[in-house]
Amino acid sequence: MQQEEDPTFAMYNDLVFISVSVADNTSGEGTMKGQEVPPTDWQSLEPSCILILLITGKVIMNIFIFWARHGNVSASLMGYCCISLAVVDFVLLFAISAIHWFQDFTVWGFRITNYHICLLTQIVSHTYGILHLPFFLASGLDYYLTIVKCVHIPYCSGLLYTAFVLFLWTAAFSYVLLSPVVSPELDTGQSTYQCNFYISSQGFYLSVYLVFTIFIAFAHCYSEILTFLKSLRVLSSSNNTVVLFSFPPGNGWPVQGGKHIIATLLFSFLGIWSPFVVFQIIILVLCAHIPGYMDMNVPWLYFLNSFLIGVCIGLKYPDLQVTENTFSSDPFIGWKYCVLPFMDAEHVKESLLNGLPSPVMII
Repeated sequence: MQQEEDPTFAMYNDLVFISVSVADNTSGEGTMKGQEVPPTDWQSLEPSCILILLITGKVIMNIFIFWARHGNVSASLMGYCCISLAVVDFVLLFAISAIHWFQDFTVWGFRITNYHICLLTQIVSHTYGILHLPFFLASGLDYYLTIVKCVHIPYCSGLLYTAFVLFLWTAAFSYVLLSPVVSPELDTGQSTYQCNFYISSQGFYLSVYLVFTIFIAFAHCYSEILTFLKSLRVLSSSNNTVVLFSFPPGNGWPVQGGKHIIATLLFSFLGIWSPFVVFQIIILVLCAHIPGYMDMNVPWLYFLNSFLIGVCIGLKYPDLQVTENTFSSDPFIGWKYCVLPFMDAEHVKESLLNGLPSPVMII
């Protein structure tokens, strides 16, 4: 039976969901400071309905990304991070949808109202906001050990990755719940109560770093990229479109030159993620404020995954001894098509005998 309306909770029926730009909770006494960002005026829907629609769209996007992946993907830390993020997104959607549907109810003696939609989403947004760098650095270390240092991961790697990802989520949630929060002051005479979402600076600065690195790599091998573009050929084979590139005359097997491999890595990376790179540039130019519950998403993590693999392959050159596990660590980019021409011919022949498909590239 629904309880009688309590004046203490009645004020939360007019919540207004807005975004607040905030620095990470890492300075001073650990307080989160921010400034208000004007809310979007969606007069036709309640704020909680808008939030449910946004997170529903995010969950659908997660499902599409997982469906579009290549099959037989080898285990990696970033892959487990993506799965865990999709699970948290679904749990968040289920929780706020249930609260919105029942409006006011009691669970184990604890009263839950529309106010808790705001509170729960704030907690998740803050948690997402402080996980950008941990996911990026931990996955970078994982690929550095497996690709650059060729460290063999035991068969129980799945359990290790699962335990480490659970540790990161637990530490992040604990950090958010135990940290004091300073709410921005509302204007005098304001009749509604605002739900302030926060934007982590980690995602912004990490995006700046990635875009800057891509531009530096592009400028470094500009002439090689132009040569590749001039030799570009598009063919049709077995109802599939094949893009072929020819290296400049005089290059034997294996192909030599650091600029050549950087150019091929860029082609492979931008061939898949160029729309996402353009989107990141637009966000940076406009200084768009994206709430934490949308800023951290599965496509963003897979974008970081491809970037880290490309960087580690570049660091491994010229001692490239890449295995099939390395090639299948990325569910979206076939790195074998740009890596095999730079490997020793004997090693390539051995890899092909072990079931590695040949590269589709004209040398």
